[in-house]
Amino acid sequence: MKANIFGDARAENDRELLDQAFYEGQDYRTLLESHDRFIVVGRRGTGKSALTYQLQQQFRSKKEYPIVIAPNEEEMLGLRTVASLFGSNITRIRSGIKIIWRYALIMEIASKLLDFYKTSSEVTNSTALYSELKRWKQHSGTTIDKVRFTLKNLITTIATCEERIADLPRLLNLSAVTSNLREILENHDLKYAILTDRLDEGYEPDFIGIGIVDGLIYGTDDLRSALKPHVRSLIFLRDNIFRAIEDADQDFSRNIEGQVLRLHWDPIELFHLINIRIRVALNIDQENDIRVWNRYVNDSLRGLDGFKNCLKFTLYRPRDLLALMNAAHMHARKQDRSTLIPIDIEQAAKRISETRFDDLYKEYASVFPGIKDFTSSFFNTSPTLTAEDAYKRIEALIDSSTLEEKALQFVRILGNAEEIVKALYGIGFFGIVDAHGKFIFSHDGKRPNISIAPQNKLLIHPCYWIALNLTDGEEEIASKEDIYDEYEITISSETKELRDKMLGQHMSQLSTISNGQDDAGAFETWCKKALEILFPKNLTNIQLKPNGQHTQRRDIVATNQGITGVWKRIREDYNARQIIFEIKNFENVGIEEYRQVSSYLGKEYGSLGFIICKDQQSELSKGRDLEAFREFYSFKNQLIIKLTAKQVVAMLSKLRSIQKHDEVDRLLDKHIDNHIRFYANGQQTSLLKSNR
Repeated sequence: MKANIFGDARAENDRELLDQAFYEGQDYRTLLESHDRFIVVGRRGTGKSALTYQLQQQFRSKKEYPIVIAPNEEEMLGLRTVASLFGSNITRIRSGIKIIWRYALIMEIASKLLDFYKTSSEVTNSTALYSELKRWKQHSGTTIDKVRFTLKNLITTIATCEERIADLPRLLNLSAVTSNLREILENHDLKYAILTDRLDEGYEPDFIGIGIVDGLIYGTDDLRSALKPHVRSLIFLRDNIFRAIEDADQDFSRNIEGQVLRLHWDPIELFHLINIRIRVALNIDQENDIRVWNRYVNDSLRGLDGFKNCLKFTLYRPRDLLALMNAAHMHARKQDRSTLIPIDIEQAAKRISETRFDDLYKEYASVFPGIKDFTSSFFNTSPTLTAEDAYKRIEALIDSSTLEEKALQFVRILGNAEEIVKALYGIGFFGIVDAHGKFIFSHDGKRPNISIAPQNKLLIHPCYWIALNLTDGEEEIASKEDIYDEYEITISSETKELRDKMLGQHMSQLSTISNGQDDAGAFETWCKKALEILFPKNLTNIQLKPNGQHTQRRDIVATNQGITGVWKRIREDYNARQIIFEIKNFENVGIEEYRQVSSYLGKEYGSLGFIICKDQQSELSKGRDLEAFREFYSFKNQLIIKLTAKQVVAMLSKLRSIQKHDEVDRLLDKHIDNHIRFYANGQQTSLLKSNR
């Protein structure tokens, strides 16, 4: 009843079985026997850390001494601070990190040589190398920690980032230490293998994060070129990081071409891998993989075709397969069976799929309001659909009035169903078919930089199929082997950044709208969009000039649902079921504007209305609008609220923090209170003092 009888899905926790049951596939043999490929790229769960561990053991047995660098999240986050000293673009950060990383690797090798009795004296006699090594060893901690401390001590006093990069090789005495190290290695014919793994820890897909990893790659390449054949270096990268660098660094493909090994698992390799694990875990003394498999499974699971039926619940990666088989084994044992039948696989796959779907919601709920509703709207559909079909489902959900306020607000900010589909692509829910018929899934929350045409084909990520009860056609099954994506999607701020960008764009549009009649229509449209964003749940059916042919042409009218907060108060206290917004594309409003709003009130419109204008002062002023407000409040019992465009922008800015969505309600509620408590009695001066 061991929980993970076939091994842990994380290589860091799976060393016992890695020692006994490691599958030596073609990728492993290539890395072990060849020096040509030094960048190993794979999605999460494809075995990068397992390769690192096993290669470390093999290199040691071949007297090719391994040095493993596997930073944790805190170390990589700390490195970001000093990396920014090199500037604010990828090229400069890459240049600075490349230099310090080459130096760091030299220091790590020199540290090993200093501890080796045959070379210790030569290190101490190498003036430049020993001098730098003493400085390096002044700092405790890991390689990344020492890089950070070294940089902080060396370059913070240099004025510009260009000078820091230019002076760094000299400050590190890089040429001399490289020469000293090469001489010692050649004299004793020593070989070292440097393996750098887990660079996704603390990685963020911005110019600093990309620049750091880009610099580590170039620094690794520089060292292996300078010290070949005595030093070989391997750097293991997740596919999403590699693609981000490939996209951002225009020189990358040209400089690194032919030096990349992409990890890929086909069904036969996965079949070999699991059967090695079955032999060890269940003590089966049988060489033939088919016979091993058939001893462990029954019914339609038997044979290679039966195994491929199991694979359809995975993404063709060791991590998926191990998780599936461990869970299926547990299910069988609970039923007192020692062999697997289809129900065991199905139950395991169902549980895994539901967990992944729930994880998606938990991870992104804070930056993607309504994510569970949007993704669940594809329940009981086909895994493949057109973008137009996706738009229709999302639009139907929006129109259904079941979305919570924050989710509706998110829709209003992004703009339309296409932007929601792009956001769903950005978190790995949808894949988009490329020109070669392969489905490309999100990398680090990136949105597609092209418009998604209605006829474009989308694929829902296979790991959510069972959770969403999706039908499973042959076409979809075949397509899974052509998926390029991240298995465990990293939380990304891209969605929030998009939200902030769209909000910022709308706020900045105000400055392009000139006061006066010529831009009056543009200002009305701007105000309508702002109201849709600010009050998506309480104000519905917001219309521009709904009675445009009549003498009394109301600028904007909205239905007040009066569900919560200030709008519930307005509906109950002022009987306003339809809300009037009179839009004035100028600064000073007076008695005529108030009289116009007053003429619209009554019946469904109740006794409250708004004037939105360009006044720079949100308070009412004596001799201008204060007397107009008091006249209609005192003699007609009507509350006409002046709301400035500046105040609307302030409300919009509060939405940058999803957690502060109630702040908009609070601001409007307070503004209404000010009108009643101060302006109704002509106390404009008192209000100004209270606001201070």
